[in-house]
Amino acid sequence: MTAQTSSNMIFSVLGYDINLMALSVALLIVGVLFLFWRIQRTEKLDFADMITKDGRAVSLTKVLQLVGGVTATWIMIKLTLTGGLTEALFGLYLTYVGAIEGYSKFVAAKYNYSEKSVRDNKTIEAPAKSDEDQDPSMRPPKE
Repeated sequence: MTAQTSSNMIFSVLGYDINLMALSVALLIVGVLFLFWRIQRTEKLDFADMITKDGRAVSLTKVLQLVGGVTATWIMIKLTLTGGLTEALFGLYLTYVGAIEGYSKFVAAKYNYSEKSVRDNKTIEAPAKSDEDQDPSMRPPKE
């Protein structure tokens, strides 16, 4: 069994040298983006829920969790490729990923918090305020 060198990963087509690994990564990214587009088009999932709370305002906690998860995953991939991944680091990564979900469930249970989807909030309209619900300084004068 022989190891492949970088010259085995390059081929020529119509006078152009093409790196097979770069082409594979590019096709993978295009495929994932196409998959996300198809999922977003359906009525089953909205990716805006990944970064918003109650479907309206951006959630700092969700954004930081998303950035932290992507960064930690990139570090794990980099350590794996360079041969620096140890059992302790992998265990720490798994603990981090599990703790995010566990802490979110704990906070939701403790404070009776429930998430609403972007799609749920599009169908629910705010009730009209009556004169009694308004701030007294904003009410019209009574006759």
